[in-house]
Amino acid sequence: MKRIAAACLFVLFSVSIACAEWLVDFRDTYVAEGIDKAVENALKDGQSPDLIVENGLDLEGLNPQNLIKALYCAGAKGQDVTEAAEKWDISEVIVTAGFKKSVAECGDQVADAQAYTPAGAQGPSFTTPRRVRTRTGWQHASPSRP
Repeated sequence: MKRIAAACLFVLFSVSIACAEWLVDFRDTYVAEGIDKAVENALKDGQSPDLIVENGLDLEGLNPQNLIKALYCAGAKGQDVTEAAEKWDISEVIVTAGFKKSVAECGDQVADAQAYTPAGAQGPSFTTPRRVRTRTGWQHASPSRP
């Protein structure tokens, strides 16, 4: 029983060291090379946008808009970024501004061109005429017809 407990503690200790090492690397890269490189390295290491936002908000002097921009520029999916922003109380205005800034600065590197807008099927429009079946055949519907 003692061996099992010792093995569990060893695994837990190893995992916590790996997590702490990622965070130290993230902070050191932010200080040395900026948030763009820190986020890029964190995503390459397999960290989720949620963890990056959580720890990025703790960095002194970092504007959340630049954190969002760095996530988009590094290729994070738009849905993941918006979910992380919602979880950590970053407003939609900041997410939108960060997305626009990423498009302006990174261009083609941005993974999701409509990241901050919900996707959905387009409904009927007043500009597209709708055809209806009448007694005499198919005709275009018109607001002037009864």
